[in-house]
Amino acid sequence: MTATNELHALGEKLMAKHYPHIKVNHIEIIQGGGIKTIWKIQSSVGTICLKRIRKPLPIVNFTTAAQAYLAGKGALVANILPTRSGSLYFVHEGYALVLYSWIEGTDLDMERNEAHLRAGLRGLARFERESLGFQPPSDCEVYDKLGKWPLHYAKMIQELTDWKAVAEEESAEFYKTYAQVAVDMIAAARQALDLLRISAYANWVASVEPYGYLSHQDYGKGNALQTERGVYILDLDNLTYDLPLRDLRKLITKRMEELGTWTAADVNTWISYFEEEMPLTDAQRRVLYIDLLFPHAFYGEVKNPFKKGDPDHETEKLVESYQFELAKNAMLHQLLSSTK
Repeated sequence: MTATNELHALGEKLMAKHYPHIKVNHIEIIQGGGIKTIWKIQSSVGTICLKRIRKPLPIVNFTTAAQAYLAGKGALVANILPTRSGSLYFVHEGYALVLYSWIEGTDLDMERNEAHLRAGLRGLARFERESLGFQPPSDCEVYDKLGKWPLHYAKMIQELTDWKAVAEEESAEFYKTYAQVAVDMIAAARQALDLLRISAYANWVASVEPYGYLSHQDYGKGNALQTERGVYILDLDNLTYDLPLRDLRKLITKRMEELGTWTAADVNTWISYFEEEMPLTDAQRRVLYIDLLFPHAFYGEVKNPFKKGDPDHETEKLVESYQFELAKNAMLHQLLSSTK
């Protein structure tokens, strides 16, 4: 029996055991080859999706409860269909499997398409707004980044600094280049941390503690679908508590990287798309500017060569990331000077 046939048979077996009240008419393997597996199923209750999740069960307790909470509030996320025993998921060979409603829609390419970016940011803002107030079950483990930005910034600054010391002892082109450009990047990172500490960040965190908003962490093409009802947000397996800026900052950065050239007015326009659904105060917008100022993209580009010890062919990407950060930071200083 081929691997595909085995997965097909497994899907039928699991549906019969855990959802006997649902008649299966047809099963299609959408994703396989690893722990994460997705079955698309035509059934007596419509098109549904069985998904095997590569996460520890205490995390699955958190994310499935959060998704059920959001769906119950009318948020545009897939519904979870309960098992025969009324559970949000079942366990097979140590992994959780969840049955979702299937969402038909059009992928949003937010990095490349301005109209898609606007729709996606509005959908993200609605999601963030509706997520506030979720309290996790007692039997779960949560991802929680609320209030931890200063510690995270400091950790990344220390790594950038440690890597500079390593690079100064190496002779390869990548290391020599990093040793030169890291000076500016570490300075920019430290400035962002200093600004964060005197910003409205701490007060904002305190106003929504102990839980805060839910951030997707991987929001983009493939998990944002335009439908007649609006933008559905899928794949909530990595939800974390945080302020409602993490995914916004990542999307803006990706859009900037894709375009190559942009202005402060462009950045404010993209933020305004989000604010059509969730307005930010001037002080909250300043927190976003500060997070954009931190060289997240540069850090992301250099961490693997240092952590994996394989810098071959990475020098060009290093220089491009450095130049991107310099251009971005010059623009952000304009925006920061306009806020308090």
